[in-house]
Amino acid sequence: MSVVFAPAQDIGRGDLDIFTKNSVGNPANAATISYAIFFVDVSGGLPGTEVLVGPASRTPVNPTVGEYYAALTVPPNATAGDYRIRWTFTELPGFPAQQVVQEFGIVDPSTASPGSGGGGPGGSAFTTKQQDMISRLRILLRDNNPDRNYRFRPPEQEGTIKQFNQIFGFIWEDHELLEYLERSLDWYNMFPPNTPGVNTLDKLCVQKPEWRTAIMWGAIAHATFALAINWVADEFDYSIGGISLSIEKSSKYESLKQNAESMFDKATEAKKETVRYIRGLAQPRFGIGIRSAFGPHVGRGVLSPRNFI
Repeated sequence: MSVVFAPAQDIGRGDLDIFTKNSVGNPANAATISYAIFFVDVSGGLPGTEVLVGPASRTPVNPTVGEYYAALTVPPNATAGDYRIRWTFTELPGFPAQQVVQEFGIVDPSTASPGSGGGGPGGSAFTTKQQDMISRLRILLRDNNPDRNYRFRPPEQEGTIKQFNQIFGFIWEDHELLEYLERSLDWYNMFPPNTPGVNTLDKLCVQKPEWRTAIMWGAIAHATFALAINWVADEFDYSIGGISLSIEKSSKYESLKQNAESMFDKATEAKKETVRYIRGLAQPRFGIGIRSAFGPHVGRGVLSPRNFI
């Protein structure tokens, strides 16, 4: 979780805010805008269930054109955990409502781990090391700062259709990235030599921190493959009156997936070279296996250690 607050803390300008811009990048106010706060209940497992906290429609503060922020105070008895703020706005009068989501956390200062970003006891459902891996993966995917990294400018004549095009949400949610990281780790452990002792992200960060990059390359392959699946369903090619519109992105994500898999394959080769141990044949000490020190045992053998020869 990139933004966290403590109970009784005042939330103001610069904390939970959004900025709206028009098609040419100039600040512009929305026709209507409101927000709601939700607690993410993970007691039933991830991704969790949203529980509305307070009013369903709150009015944000609008200090300047195109800038809005939530002004509130975290209750002293607020439950520590993950929260979401859902912004609902309309671009122009009569336009359909749109929503964007921001995530934040509330932690108990007496139990939260420093720098955990909401992880640890009383905070996020993820451990500190899991959250660290998720944050590092977001940086590699350029999904760590949507406002800065994502750019989309439609043609000028479509400005009234998509007047507000600033992106506020992440492409992947935390629990999705965790799934990709864990699947990547399982995948990596399938390659020789056998490393069953490094089967969780927590163990990985402690025992084999040099493997983190390899696991992230595998996670990128899973993440881009998931997006390619989405775009296969959303792609279309339309033409009428000499004007054509084509949206096709699955092949681009497939290309990114193949590049990530290539890096992952190189990492599996390095694993074979750097982990120089194998598990030998397990032989019983007494009673069987005494007729050959190296091959398979034959016969019943001698059951007494005294007669072992």
